[in-house]
Amino acid sequence: MIHQLTMYFPLLFTMILLIFACIYADWKNWRIYYPTIVFTVCIDFFITILTYEHSLWYFHKAFLAPNHTVADFFIAFTNYPLIVLVFLSLYPYKAQIWRKLAYIFIWSSLFTVIETIFLFLKLLSYHHVWTFWWSYVVWIFIFMAIIIHQKTPLFAWLLCFSCTIFLILYFHIPVLKMK
Repeated sequence: MIHQLTMYFPLLFTMILLIFACIYADWKNWRIYYPTIVFTVCIDFFITILTYEHSLWYFHKAFLAPNHTVADFFIAFTNYPLIVLVFLSLYPYKAQIWRKLAYIFIWSSLFTVIETIFLFLKLLSYHHVWTFWWSYVVWIFIFMAIIIHQKTPLFAWLLCFSCTIFLILYFHIPVLKMK
């Protein structure tokens, strides 16, 4: 029974995100956020391709997601657009820097907790020395990159590619063996 409910958790999570987006997102200005949504999806796909043969994390079978790749595409096309839309709609653009950093910290912590639930439910696993702490750092980076992209897109792309080089080197991603 619990295993069957677990299989539906990713879909339930997406539905919760959709409800939050319906309530809190600035839908009338979605075009302003659209380039950053596309940026986030592109970065996700880039990392997915880069780590295809050397997964640092792996999504396990769930309802509507029979494997890691389908799960990742589902997340990229449903969850990330909703997350970016709500995150940017509520971002305190005119606040002091400490409040902006606190906002990023809260969102990063929230999504690290959500990821921990996925780990606990065995819908996600870590590989190749990836850990909970690396995920937390990545969530911080993701939310910072979203803000940076909203203001200076080219710098955000440069930053992401620089971080990707770090990931390749630190986690020994065998890019030279890719087809």
